[in-house]
Amino acid sequence: MSAPTRIAPAAFLKLSADVASSYGFRTVREWALEKPRGAHSFASVAHAGAARFATRPTEPVLAFYATPTPSHVPTGILPREVGEVGLQVIGAPESVGEIVLLKTIAAIASEWGTPVSRVRVNALGDKDSKMRFARELSLYLRKHSQRLCETCRSDISRNPFTVYGCMNESCRAVASEGPRPMNFLSEKSRVHFREVLEHLEGLGLPYELDDLLVGDEREPRTPFALDLENEDATVVTSIGGRYDDYLRRITNKKDGHAVHASMFFRKKGLATSNFSSNTRVIRPKVYFIQLGLRAKLQGLSVLDTLRHARVPVLQSFDATRLQNQLSAAETAGVSHLLIMGQREALDNTVIVRTMRNRSQQIVQLSQLPSFLKTIK
Repeated sequence: MSAPTRIAPAAFLKLSADVASSYGFRTVREWALEKPRGAHSFASVAHAGAARFATRPTEPVLAFYATPTPSHVPTGILPREVGEVGLQVIGAPESVGEIVLLKTIAAIASEWGTPVSRVRVNALGDKDSKMRFARELSLYLRKHSQRLCETCRSDISRNPFTVYGCMNESCRAVASEGPRPMNFLSEKSRVHFREVLEHLEGLGLPYELDDLLVGDEREPRTPFALDLENEDATVVTSIGGRYDDYLRRITNKKDGHAVHASMFFRKKGLATSNFSSNTRVIRPKVYFIQLGLRAKLQGLSVLDTLRHARVPVLQSFDATRLQNQLSAAETAGVSHLLIMGQREALDNTVIVRTMRNRSQQIVQLSQLPSFLKTIK
């Protein structure tokens, strides 16, 4: 598909919802215990997701929403001109949370005709890591305050991170020459970030470390931004990160995990009603079970294959507990299971089990779409 030459927000919204649903993301309407009032936002969906996860703590929530009034817009973009497609993974502390989300965003961009050229990533880590970095940054900025613009000079004592949001060339230069947040990570945060980078490599998504990717007031632990290969008339940019600490603040909980990404797009000519339209709920016959991290990552490619073959499938984010996934499959009323463990991931195969009589057979991934089209 070639890149669109006109603004087509309605088509982009439809495509985004379609791709997101194929990766397991669902609208708030489908899973929320209590529907958020008014327009959806990062905070309202995070609240609803955290409440849902509390009732089913073994199953992270994958949420999709769209809003004409974004609450967190990057510097340089006029909020009144853009809409937002938001994706959240709530309840997943592991690095696979970032990867499922990044893979989904990249798939949306690719199918829209604007493939991702690179993922820019940074790591601020947990609260202790951020505090160590903030102290060093404050000392550094005070030493170089004469090079900063007047606004940044007055703001650094209150919040040294504001310098990263300034577009003044001198301030950008000072920030780029300053301390690197990755040098202040705790061991746990360092391990998590290393896993994210390793998984990005495994997915074939080019990445680049960006020390200036700081300044979001939600203080993400692992901020990221996706750059597109071509300028697009509809899609403007995409940013996100892991917001564990922010989720805990807004929900007043001691624990919580949330990864979020937003795609901002030009909404010219799009009616507000388009954002609240109910998406079609597909009822697949197949449920995809993945056991172990290797299977979960390999499973993302399987979902790609099935989507392009137009074979709808349900899946669980839980890659560690077989019984939870079996129970979910039974509740969904599917006729067949796809089961992938570590051996199947290595062999590029999947086990296909019939729910009615528990008979099963091993199928090569290359043959899976055609095989599934024969099931009744």
